Amino acid sequence: MLLCGCTNGKEITYRGSTPANAIDVRQFLGMPLADSIDFIRWKIAIHPDRYELSCQYGIGKPNTNGFWDEKRVAFSGKYTKNGHQYTLQHGDKSLSMLEINANLVHLLDNNNNTLMGNGGWSYTLNNIHPVKSKAFNQVAQSYESAPYMVLEGRTPCKDAASSFSLRNESDCYKLKWLFVLYTDPATGKPSHFLTGGRGYRKETMDKGKWEIIRDKDGRWIFKLYHEKYPEPLYLLRVDDTILVFTDPEGNLLVGNEDFSYTLNRTRRKMP
Repeated sequence: MLLCGCTNGKEITYRGSTPANAIDVRQFLGMPLADSIDFIRWKIAIHPDRYELSCQYGIGKPNTNGFWDEKRVAFSGKYTKNGHQYTLQHGDKSLSMLEINANLVHLLDNNNNTLMGNGGWSYTLNNIHPVKSKAFNQVAQSYESAPYMVLEGRTPCKDAASSFSLRNESDCYKLKWLFVLYTDPATGKPSHFLTGGRGYRKETMDKGKWEIIRDKDGRWIFKLYHEKYPEPLYLLRVDDTILVFTDPEGNLLVGNEDFSYTLNRTRRKMP
């Protein structure tokens, strides 16, 4: 049975760029696993009775949002929606997406786990016609502290600078983020975080404070304070692998075809 995920029967279109390292994604798109690919740029239109998908992919051209040797794939098919999970069918392959809210979907692996991105891109796709929304479809999960966690990713620059009250240059294209969040080993509570620096070496990184807030809706919010931020930064914990920036009112931020507002919890080791 096909369950429609489109409000009033209207099309919803999601766009975004993701890494190309997930085997499940490559197989669904029919990409040879041996091909060298930096990233994939997506467009998925969800209609009441079908989806339409088109992707560009290849090796990224430095300092641009294009490819050296662009390749394309496009097809359409049926989908099902169970709760807040879309499953797209293509031949004998399927690909699932978690609907974080009406503005954001995140690609899942074949075991329905959220895919973890890298320092360049996440696996979040963005509604091209978003509305401000605090809605969060994930069931609140328990949170267990770790000695430290590393979060990284890239976001749009112009809109991000406005949302975070940061200064930016007129030609700013992206913001690159890396945070190392530390907890007190005795209490398990947040102690401090590191960010920036030359080559992300600890001795050159800036230090700030952070706290964890459980809001009235049960959401886990990481709130980061630093003297270079006019206002705190807010990160909504989706699960153990990804967090999404919000504005101070709690609205989840929506990216564009190049970058999302998702940070990935990576396995990077810090000395």
